[in-house]
Amino acid sequence: MTSVARRLGRVVPLPNLRLTLQPPRLSRDDLARGVDEVVFRADPRVTKLEVRAYLERALRVKTTDVRTSNYDGAKRRDRGGFHRRAAFKKVYVTLGERWFPPEAFRAKDARERDDDARARRASARAGGST
Repeated sequence: MTSVARRLGRVVPLPNLRLTLQPPRLSRDDLARGVDEVVFRADPRVTKLEVRAYLERALRVKTTDVRTSNYDGAKRRDRGGFHRRAAFKKVYVTLGERWFPPEAFRAKDARERDDDARARRASARAGGST
């Protein structure tokens, strides 16, 4: 498509844009009030315009602002030598209305984390897997 078609809004985004939603790092009370900014991980080649068009047209989510930040893949060493992890782009999207994340995204407090760790250790000792 030409840039003229893109500017006129005649480009329909395909749902093959892979955006991975990162869980918000907020307290339980803040999550109950909802969030107005979400963070996605995406391919480094994706642009702000593509993300905005995908969210507004394909998913029908109102956005007011889209910001991006590029990250290089970390260099790791193992027996085979040095390897680089895949690069990624973080996309910060400010939503037009508040979004209430599902219960799976809520932050666990220290007591819940300790309980989960204890349960995993007990399961491992019993021979089960989680």
